[in-house]
Amino acid sequence: MKKILLIGFLFIFAGLFAQCNITGADQIQVGERQQYSAENAIADCVDCYDWSYMDQKIILEGNTHINPLTIKGAVQGNAILSLEIKTVTGTSKCKKSIQVIAPTSKVLDVNAQKCNIEIDAFKEVRISDTNVVLEAIAPNNNFNYQWTVHYRNGSKKVSNEKVGTFAFSNEKGIDLVELNVTGKQCIKKISKTYNHNFWYFF
Repeated sequence: MKKILLIGFLFIFAGLFAQCNITGADQIQVGERQQYSAENAIADCVDCYDWSYMDQKIILEGNTHINPLTIKGAVQGNAILSLEIKTVTGTSKCKKSIQVIAPTSKVLDVNAQKCNIEIDAFKEVRISDTNVVLEAIAPNNNFNYQWTVHYRNGSKKVSNEKVGTFAFSNEKGIDLVELNVTGKQCIKKISKTYNHNFWYFF
């Protein structure tokens, strides 16, 4: 009787740990890398993990059959990361929702205490297959704007329009955009970097 109870307890104990759980950031920026790990499930071998994702919003980097896994944000939106683990008692499955967001702009205020420029970010608007418009969020006609676009091939282009129009392509991707907003009291500098996949899926 004791042996039966012991065996039953072991099966219950194993079953509790068969339910896997994915730990890691709930939110990731485009171009950012984060590490995700499986917990609570005891794998039967080192490479008994099967990470998968069928869309293009995130990229699974490296070996997808080991734990942990590195993920890179590619396209804005919601991604569901799936994992299947071979355990000593069978198969354990779990999923995790990951929100992919736009790269965070870096803002630098010159003479920030007196600066009245409230612009903190800009957006990209695709107007054709080869052209993108860059526009400051909540633009003000009283300010002067200077856009500097740095391309992956080393070239750059400057525009002094309030709304900048720039060419782009898969071969001529944009790595960095710098915006200088000039007011009467100060200059605000805003920059944003892009990973290689941003313009491919843009």
